This record gives sequence, structure tokens and C-alpha cells, in this order.
Amino acid sequence: VARLAQPSPDGVVVDATYGRGGHTRGMIAALSARGVCHAFDMDAEAVTDGKALAAEERRFTIHHAPFSRMAATLPHLAETPSGGGGGVAAILFDLGISSPQFDEAHRGFRPEADGPLDLRFDQSRGQTAHEFLSTAPRAEITRVLRSFGETSDGAAAQRVADAIVLARQDGALPSRTKEFAALVARAKGCEYQAMHPAKLTFQALRVHLNDEFGECSRGLEAARSLLCPGGRIGVITWKHSECALVVDFFRRHEAVRDEMPQARWYQAQVTAGRAPPLQPGAALVMEATVRPSAAELQANSRSRSAVLHIMKRVEAPTVAELERRLYPLLQWPLPEGAGGHGEGAGGALGEACPAKKGHRPKGVAKEARGGGAGSGGGISKKEEREQRRARKEKKMKKAAKKAKNEKGSIVMMT
Repeated sequence: VARLAQPSPDGVVVDATYGRGGHTRGMIAALSARGVCHAFDMDAEAVTDGKALAAEERRFTIHHAPFSRMAATLPHLAETPSGGGGGVAAILFDLGISSPQFDEAHRGFRPEADGPLDLRFDQSRGQTAHEFLSTAPRAEITRVLRSFGETSDGAAAQRVADAIVLARQDGALPSRTKEFAALVARAKGCEYQAMHPAKLTFQALRVHLNDEFGECSRGLEAARSLLCPGGRIGVITWKHSECALVVDFFRRHEAVRDEMPQARWYQAQVTAGRAPPLQPGAALVMEATVRPSAAELQANSRSRSAVLHIMKRVEAPTVAELERRLYPLLQWPLPEGAGGHGEGAGGALGEACPAKKGHRPKGVAKEARGGGAGSGGGISKKEEREQRRARKEKKMKKAAKKAKNEKGSIVMMT
């Protein structure tokens, strides 16, 4: 963790998930006397702990807010419209639930402990798990369990949801964690993994009630807007679904690598004057993925699933921007949402670099979708949908004509 802050000891660092301040203290220790640390947390108990640290450490400020609000909370550090980067050198996320939250029975996060069926990070707002289960439709409960918990066992998600709804209809829906966990275990039956049968149900409800995945996506985008050039984002993930969110975020902003075949092909078109150069912007490179050492595992067995992803901001074209310009030249359909990815995504191929008469990439038709001279450049989502619809209609007409001809041939034979 100190590795994130060490390259810029005089700068500003952010701990997006304060918890009980373990990572925060490590980041502060890596700062010089001029360095500054901000931290965020939704948990009132964590904020109380943070205020105690702020009272003794002048370089530190705690904010009672979700980390998705970090850019709005620190507007003086955000990137300006003219670009050039923000004012933060390092930002750390530790996703999921903190050890204190998990260990405190009154928070309701553990199926083995007895406490109220709550599961909220911020207990001052939003529905408790019991309130959600008391009113949510059966289909919605099933969706939550299947999407965020029993992702590989849809039948288990459905059976647990059915048991919850039946208990609710009988006025016997448990309001305590141990009773609820027992209900889930009876519905699910044997658990093949070495864990409590209700663990994934508790996980699913927690992720849903706290909008963990949505909060993660928004928080990562907010962090990118605050990073200075050369700044780093560190994200500690604990399960595959969290890792997938980080990878998805990285892919949206991944910097073009010189060895990519797509980059080499496109550069050849630029050299030949058939395409405009890619413009640099706020891109990311994956600097490292760090797993716990043997010594750390021995000291903290809970860290066995943890992976620290470190991404660095660089000024470079993004792969998404490369694809947005490359695909029309090759007459390939743009990926979904490609128009919104990458820096300068609103630019048009035709406007940026009109094709020379008679010059086009080898094997690409003269009327390449969105890439030909005078075409106006890169195609929009609406145009792409219309083109797909037209191709589909053409295929259907061709199939109908073929079927008609085959029918006529059969009549003649008879």
C-alpha cells in the first residue's frame, strides 16, 4: 500500500475505503510533512474512528460519503475541462466488507452470528435486508440472489427465494440473522463448498442493498478524473465479480500498446495518409497485480483471496479510441458503447483526415461504413443499428427468395 504513495510523498493521496484506518495510516506514513491524505467511508462508526485520527494528524481529513462522491467532495483536485489531469497522486480502494463490520454481530453481516438482519454499510439510510425481503417481489429476490450470490447455481437462488416468500406469506419471515440463515440452509440443502450454506445469500443481499457494484464503477471513474499524470489507482479485490468490474473499467481506458497488431495495422494507414493519427488522452496501464506474501498469509489468513491491482495514468491514445477508428476502415461493426469510450470519441474519421482519392486500405471496399471520403467519418450508434437492420432485412429477403425458388423447382419436378 505504501508503494502507491511513495512516488509522490509531497502529494495528495486518497483512501477510498477507510474502515478502521489501517491502510490510511500506511499511506500517511509514506508522505512527507507536506503531503495530504483524504479518506472516505459510509459507515458512521468508521467515520468516528477517522475523526479521532484527524484530531491527532493534521495531514488527514475524513469524509462521511460514498467513494463515488470523491470528485464532487474534492472539486479543487478534479481535472479541469482543458485537461492536464487532476491533483491526486494515489487512490486506494479496498472493496467489499471490512473486518470490523464483519465481526460486529449487530451489523448483521455474518450468518453464524446473531444480530438484526440489516446488512447496510450506512445504517442511517436505505432499507435493511429484512425490510427489502418483506416487500420485494419473488422475481426480484430471485434476481438479486442469482446475480450477486448464487451465480453458478440458479436453482439454489430460486429455492431460497421461494422459501423466503413462503415464510413471508405465513408471517414468519425471520428478522434475526441466525434464524434467517437457518431458513436459507433448509431451502438450499447441502453446501459443497467449505462455507455456511447461507453465505452467498448474505453476500447477495449486502451487494444489492449497498449497490456495491454500481458504487464501484462510479468510484473508479471518479478516481480517474482526480488522478494527476503518473498517478496510480490501487484496487484490492476479494472475489471474481469485483475483479471483473476492475478489468472492465481498465479495458475502457486501457492505453494502446505498440506491439498490438491492431495498432500496427492502423499506424500503417496513418503513414500512408489513409487515416488520422490517434490523439493522446487520459489512459491507463496495468502496472502490477500483487498477491499476499506467505508471511502476510500467516499473519492474516483472511487475505488469501485478496489481489491488489495497480493502474497508472499515462497520456496516450486508448484502445477503445483505436477500435472506434479502426473498425469502420475494416467494415467491422463497432462494439456496443464504443462511441462513448476513449478520449476524443466524438471526432469523425472523414473530418479529421479526409481520404485521398484512390487511396484506401487494401481489401477495404470504397464505400466502407463510416470511413470513406465524404462519408462524414465515424458512424453513430443510430447509424450502426440502421445498418444492422438493413443487413438483416437483406438476408431475410434472400432466404425468402431462395425458399420460393426451391418450392418452384419441386412443383416442376412433380
